[in-house]
Amino acid sequence: MKTVSTISTGVISLLLSVTGMQAAEPPATAEQKTEWQNISAEICQTAGLDTGDPKKVPVYMRNHQGLLVLPNGDVVILNNQKGMYRSTDQGATWTKCGEDWMKGCAQSSMSLKMYYPDRIGLTLDGPIAVSSDLGKSWVKVNRSKQTVFAADMDLSVNMPPKTILGFVHHGDLAGGMFVQTSDGGATWDWAAPVLKETKGWLRTGVVNASTLLRGTEPGKGGVPAPGIHLRTDLGQNWTQVSDYTLHGTSPVHYGSNLYWAAKEGIVVSRDGGKTWSVCGSAVANIVFGPYFGKSEQEIMVVSFKDGYSLTRDGGRSWSHVAPFFAAPDRWGEPTNERTCTPNDGRHWRGALWYFGWDSEKNILYESLFGGDAWKLQLSPMPPAR
Repeated sequence: MKTVSTISTGVISLLLSVTGMQAAEPPATAEQKTEWQNISAEICQTAGLDTGDPKKVPVYMRNHQGLLVLPNGDVVILNNQKGMYRSTDQGATWTKCGEDWMKGCAQSSMSLKMYYPDRIGLTLDGPIAVSSDLGKSWVKVNRSKQTVFAADMDLSVNMPPKTILGFVHHGDLAGGMFVQTSDGGATWDWAAPVLKETKGWLRTGVVNASTLLRGTEPGKGGVPAPGIHLRTDLGQNWTQVSDYTLHGTSPVHYGSNLYWAAKEGIVVSRDGGKTWSVCGSAVANIVFGPYFGKSEQEIMVVSFKDGYSLTRDGGRSWSHVAPFFAAPDRWGEPTNERTCTPNDGRHWRGALWYFGWDSEKNILYESLFGGDAWKLQLSPMPPAR
């Protein structure tokens, strides 16, 4: 099994200087000298995945196009042509899972996401799939002619979900526009005011069957702008309810609570998106997360600058456990989202990276679109302060 050491402090400093990023005060550190392990060899052999020259094989066909770690520690990998595979032993062995129609690319880090401890919603570069039993069975959502990805959906009571809001990537309405369905996929139409005319990477969320969220339209170059906006009863009017600057593509749902990666840290709403606050102490400039463990108190977040941080007390205290891992894959060079400066909207988009955390065994997982999957075994977490 291939291993790669974590990036040294000197290399991180060099990356910061090259990209123009300013070093921030990280959370309490619990870093360790350890190695990332490549766990792709077995699944590539089992599934017969194309592992050819990355310069010749299209990135959307090679290796993996999605990764999800379930609350029980199982790891799910997605391949555009072969579908889904699942490992119950931290990537040592893999078995086919899901349905034959579940093929496509998850082109957003949060397209594979947890809503409730037993519910999963997947928006692929193809079908939309939802599960209410941790992936044992799946329901297909009709997407008509539009390919919808990076979408959020209401999984609180609807199965399949009634309301979905997301991008159009391919098909008759391609161009980065936003569409929505309020009848479970029977019909799709342009999202109402602002979203219809927006082609930038706008952050969007679904609170429930009739309430939607969005970020402020991006600034020059797609850089996120301050503001969270709420729209109720599927009406035409949006109301700004917060000044936080959203980084995550969509919120992460845990029960009725909404968590969103933001410039100011992880922000949370516990009243249906009406009010927002920073969750516990701030861990700034989060791009990915939160990723939950076995409870709502266990959270992992990722930033390109500060790497991986964990909390087991709902954000009251954080431990910085590992620097960001630049996997040695095709997308490590040339410039990509990680190496873009914060003045480039791509830096905050997070479209081509996937992460996960097994909180019980304390293992981090990472995969780059079209690249390999990796894991890092962490030392036991220090006690909460």
